Amino acid sequence: MEQKSVGRGFLILSIAGIAGKLLSAIYVPLLTRVLGQTGYGIYVAGYDIFVFLIAVTSLGAQPAVTKVVTELRAMGNHKDALRAMKLSIKYLAIISIIIAGVFMALSFPISKLIYRERSALTFLFLGPAIIFAAVLSAFRGYMQGVEEMESLAISQIIEQLINVVLSLVFAALLISITSNLEWGSAGGTIGTSLGAIIAIIYIIYIYNKKSFAEEAERNHDPSKKRVSDKRIVKKLFMYAIPITLVAAVQNFAGVIDSITVARSLTSAGFNGDMVDSLTAVLSYYKTLIYVPLAIVTALGTSIFPKIIQAFVYKNKKELKQQTSYAFRIMYIIVMPATFGLAILSKEIYSFLFPSNSGYNLLMYGSTLLIFMAITTIQNVILQGINKLYLIIVSASLGLVAKIIINVVLVSIPSVNIMGAVIATFVSFIIPTIINHGKIKQFFRVNIPIVKQAIVPTICSLLMTLVILVAKFPIIKVTEALGSGKAIIAIATLVLIGVGGVVYLYTMVYFGGIRKKDLDLISPRIFRLLPRRLRKELI
Repeated sequence: MEQKSVGRGFLILSIAGIAGKLLSAIYVPLLTRVLGQTGYGIYVAGYDIFVFLIAVTSLGAQPAVTKVVTELRAMGNHKDALRAMKLSIKYLAIISIIIAGVFMALSFPISKLIYRERSALTFLFLGPAIIFAAVLSAFRGYMQGVEEMESLAISQIIEQLINVVLSLVFAALLISITSNLEWGSAGGTIGTSLGAIIAIIYIIYIYNKKSFAEEAERNHDPSKKRVSDKRIVKKLFMYAIPITLVAAVQNFAGVIDSITVARSLTSAGFNGDMVDSLTAVLSYYKTLIYVPLAIVTALGTSIFPKIIQAFVYKNKKELKQQTSYAFRIMYIIVMPATFGLAILSKEIYSFLFPSNSGYNLLMYGSTLLIFMAITTIQNVILQGINKLYLIIVSASLGLVAKIIINVVLVSIPSVNIMGAVIATFVSFIIPTIINHGKIKQFFRVNIPIVKQAIVPTICSLLMTLVILVAKFPIIKVTEALGSGKAIIAIATLVLIGVGGVVYLYTMVYFGGIRKKDLDLISPRIFRLLPRRLRKELI
């Protein structure tokens, strides 16, 4: 079987992930301009429930398909790997149609039950997207399994681009026709379905163009006995059920926030508009946190097939190498992002959103990114070595803690949505600690999870110091020029650029980035660096 570079796959998926999240970051303020902060809050409340249902039908399915496809291919059984994709499409379509039908039929009662009656139309309009997302996840699971990362990445960008453009168009169209925030918010979801449909069409086009069926026929080991449909489906469900439970537990946090924020704030005397407005503010924070996390997710996606292969071949050395590589690269990405978001939170909110209200959520809550990233990589490793129920247990314990803290803190008027941030922080610390201990036990080796963070943390602190020094004169110039959004955006981007250069140079000088790291991704990166930096690289 052809071995493909983890680094190249990581680079491709990182670019796609960053592009997708940047589109989201641009989309959120634009949709807020169309709907207003209250209207966007109505939209978000509906979307949180939708994301949970996507987790149930799709997020768990894709890695399950990838696992089955990768395992069959590793054993030379390419034709059955292809058949696994086709069977997964069939069963996911059936399951998602049932779930989407029930969700749409009960959209109005559900909205009343969770104190989100104004989001009922949003629920209704999102129903079809559940079906298309489920089918798309089966195709993507196969693409990931055959390590066709470029097509996978392009499909993600296409989906997000179509989603953003058409959602804005339909939101503006429906609100102009009806002059109703609820209809406008529902219009903002139409692009979700259309984006998934276009992404499916693209992947089918790539599937035919690259002749995956012929490739499976050509590479298949004729000595391998055909695996029955029943056995493939059983294996798909065996992997999908625990992974789906994991995804459901992890994404239920958004549902908890939606319900507890509405219930607790209403009980504390906040009116409907204030509740929806604060829901929007909490969503702004989540949107920004998920931008750098997209790179970590791309890293996890790219190493997932390698972890599975090493597990299938019982190659402990390869397992340890991939694990170590994943954690080291994760810290290189996450530490500067955490410090950068904290130190520039006010400026980021000022140019992206209607006001900088809520920037303190990002300033204090950016630390959450570290634990979210660690658990993302831990989950990939544990899924790859079939320790799925451990993820469910650790994530469930974190979820229970979140529910308790949410209920207690969000109802305190002076704390309100900051309580949801604190609760989420605790909910990720718990699985991080549990999973780390178990991974050490399974691999029978010390995973230097703290040691690997030292150099990126030192370099991030130095970066923060330089940004603080540069920030004062740059912000003064910004204020003198009028503090418009465009001027604030330029000033913020300049500070990000300064921080990025400082971080890169210090990481190279302290040995945090090595030449082989760059070569794994693309040898061209090394040649693009200044000569002085190239000399310093080990």
